Parts: sequence; C-alpha cells; structure tokens
Amino acid sequence: MKLHIRFIKSLYSIKSIAQFRFLGVGSTILYVLLLTLLCIFPVLIVFILSLLSDQQTLKNFENYGLNPDQMQEFASSLDGIFPIIVAVIYMVMYILFSGILFSGVSLIAGCAIPVSNIIGKRLSYRHLWVISCYSITLPSVLLTILFTFNVHIPFSFFWFWLFSFTICVLAIKKIPAKK
Repeated sequence: MKLHIRFIKSLYSIKSIAQFRFLGVGSTILYVLLLTLLCIFPVLIVFILSLLSDQQTLKNFENYGLNPDQMQEFASSLDGIFPIIVAVIYMVMYILFSGILFSGVSLIAGCAIPVSNIIGKRLSYRHLWVISCYSITLPSVLLTILFTFNVHIPFSFFWFWLFSFTICVLAIKKIPAKK
C-alpha cells in the first residue's frame, strides 16, 4: 500500500491502523520519517516567515522559550549565511523530532504489550511497534496545525502521547480474535 494512502487512512480509520500491523518495519520507518518531514515543514515556513517579516508572528515561538526580539536581531546580523543556518536548524530539528517520535513509539509499543495481553490479543512487539507508528499520525497532524495557528495547549507533549496511546489501544481492540 502506498504511503499517502496509509497516511490518509491513519487519520480516520482505527481498523486500518490495526491492519497495518502486517506491513514491514522498513516501510514503517520510512513512513515515520516522512510524517516527521511533513509535520515539520509548516514549522519551517512559520519560522522563515517570522524572521523575514516585522510582524508579531514570532510570538508563535515565544511559547517555546524563544525570545522574538533576539531571533530578529540574530537573523538580521546573518544576512549572507541565513539560508545555510536555516537549513542546519531545520536538519537538527528534523533529526531531533524523528528521534523523539521513534523513542515515543517504542515506549508506546512497550506499554501496549500488557494492554494487548489484558485484552486477549497476543501480539508481538514488532506488530505493536508498527501499530504505534501509525497511531501517532492524527496527533502529529493536529499538533502541527495547532502550532501553525499559534494555539498553545498546556502539557501538549503529554496529551500528544496519551492520545497516541489511546489510538494504539483502540487499534489493538479492533484486531480480530484468533480462531
């Protein structure tokens, strides 16, 4: 199944997420990397537009501990190497966010092992890991949209992982019982 189809189905179908457990780990890793790229792209656009404009859009980054005035001064002092710096910052953010997503997915899969046993679905860690990877799709997209529109939710990191875990558990429940 193509990546964009998996992405769309992961946004609305818990049953599809449960069926994705049979997909390979390699294609699932690629999916998470592309999901990270897709979700970090609006952050890059907001960042670049904020630095290039004199509007108050830099306030978007204030919620995350960055001083807008210092960011504007820093950007104006680096006119010649600005594209290189933005590219480096973007790559570092991409690697950092990918690492956070993979670590979180692994933790969700680990926490899902006892849940799947309680529900009566004996699944391997590999299957739970793949389900967890697709369970982060909707929370990732929602968090990206909220950031883009400068909506700050307290403890958003916690809510993100709780929502992802809930989707994972619901997907486990959708798996048919062994005959």
